[in-house]
Amino acid sequence: MDIILYNIIIGLGMLIFGYLLGSIQFGIIITKAKTGQDPRNFGSGNSGGTNVGRVLGKKWGVITILLDMLKTMIALLGAFFFIKLFLNQYFIDTFGQALFTDGVLFYYLAPLGASLGHCFPLYYGFKGGKTVSVFAGFAIITSWFEFLIGLFTYFITKKKSGFVSVASIVMGASTALIAWGLFGLTFVMPEGFQHIFMWGNGYFVLAGWEHASVTTIISILLIVRHIPNIKRLVAHEEIKPATSENGQ
Repeated sequence: MDIILYNIIIGLGMLIFGYLLGSIQFGIIITKAKTGQDPRNFGSGNSGGTNVGRVLGKKWGVITILLDMLKTMIALLGAFFFIKLFLNQYFIDTFGQALFTDGVLFYYLAPLGASLGHCFPLYYGFKGGKTVSVFAGFAIITSWFEFLIGLFTYFITKKKSGFVSVASIVMGASTALIAWGLFGLTFVMPEGFQHIFMWGNGYFVLAGWEHASVTTIISILLIVRHIPNIKRLVAHEEIKPATSENGQ
């Protein structure tokens, strides 16, 4: 089989795996189990943790968020172990070199698929959440530094603006910028300092273009999913936290 076609098939496989896993909507499962209702019939009409919190209370909203983060982490870990165990030796480009840093881009395609599944779930009529929890799950398992910066940005923006939607958008955009900033640092950072900075051989602070690219794509998806909120903000119709319609 042509090596380029082979890599395309693997990449699509990782996307599909992540998409099917991301399509599991814990918010719908939990809400229906507790009340028999679909959370998409209330509040913002989304299946994410914020909207579940409106229907069932804060505790169940937090549980939903954590489970949505977990499914993204499982998607990445599943792709990582599958590739390492069965496919790693096949990641070769037309020049005979390891493709995409030993296949690392393919690990990230699974959580990218999970974000698509979370927003457009196959099992629930393609109507899901807004990928904020998925984005957080991807950040926490790939780069503790970006996760902490994103979390800090989220809470500061929420406190200043009073809007969950604004905080989510700023968090997504700032995390993507940080990812590219880290990638840029690899070109100017002394080798010794680079080793210290990317503690754990890069597993905790990732600075590759692959990670930055996927972070940016998920961030863009997050922002696109918040377009209704942006329109309401522009029209001064967005409602603040307690009764807001910013379900994630």
